Amino acid sequence: MQSEGLLSITPEAMVEAILERRQAIASKLPDALHQRTEENNRAYTLAKDARDTLKALKAEEDETEAHKEAVKKAQSIYDEHESFRRRTSSRLQTLKNSIKDSEEAIEFWTDMAEGKWGHLLDDSNRLASGGDSSYAKSRHQRSIEEDEQ
Repeated sequence: MQSEGLLSITPEAMVEAILERRQAIASKLPDALHQRTEENNRAYTLAKDARDTLKALKAEEDETEAHKEAVKKAQSIYDEHESFRRRTSSRLQTLKNSIKDSEEAIEFWTDMAEGKWGHLLDDSNRLASGGDSSYAKSRHQRSIEEDEQ
């Protein structure tokens, strides 16, 4: 986009575009949450079953080579399933955090769309009413601090 095109975009139009994009992204999150929850439940079940099998094998007092191999294999399967469970749990938590962040962002941009520009226009309004710029205020504050020293 050319610089003239960028300058022609109003802040209100930009806010609306951002809000629409955020809402479109947020509409996909519940389906993803459902999928991640199912995946996490499946991983939990696999890890639990593998842990129970491993415990049962370790509880047996069989010292044969075949038993040791079975315990080793069960340990390997348990480690794999537990690793999968941790990954799915992490992905589920990340998605839950994304949902929360998305809700907060939509609330923020909705307020912006409703004209609640908040602190973003404080400096502009102060200048429009004849007040000092941010630079002038900081320079004045610096001179006061220097005089106190």
